[in-house]
Amino acid sequence: MPKPEFDICAENRMPILMLRVTQLWRQIMDNELAHHGLSQAKWRTLAILALHPDGMIQSELADELGIEGPSLVAMLDRLSKDNWVERKHCSTDRRCKIIHLTQHAWPLIDEIRKSSEKIYERTIARVDGVPISQVEAFFIELRERLYENLPEKKRHVRAEARQANGSVGVEEAGVKTQG
Repeated sequence: MPKPEFDICAENRMPILMLRVTQLWRQIMDNELAHHGLSQAKWRTLAILALHPDGMIQSELADELGIEGPSLVAMLDRLSKDNWVERKHCSTDRRCKIIHLTQHAWPLIDEIRKSSEKIYERTIARVDGVPISQVEAFFIELRERLYENLPEKKRHVRAEARQANGSVGVEEAGVKTQG
């Protein structure tokens, strides 16, 4: 089979690079947070919830994490058992549960942020060539274009969630933004 002139799946092309950088970031965060007994799934869930102090509907959280509802339920059971999160019934819809961080979780959120900042300083902040603010602006615009290309149902759900919560910047990935 002939090799394409522009192979989007090549290791040094943007889509694969984005996936690989994300994988590496998560692996380093896993290592940093291992002494807290946090897996990637746990610290990512807690970090996303920290961006929503008023809580999130379970289905929105699952969507934000990119996992199915049943997988999230098992994760929330473990986080609830460890007293990191609590589920509350929605006042307007008894079928929905709002997921909140507990008071016990906030010191851990500070540890997650500190770990993220340490990794940022060792890696992203040391990259030369293009100002970080330009890279962040690029990824924010790219994210918006990707949202526009989601299937209509997903695009509608995401637009509503983003409108209700405000547009979230690069911090949602656990990255400390700097100008």
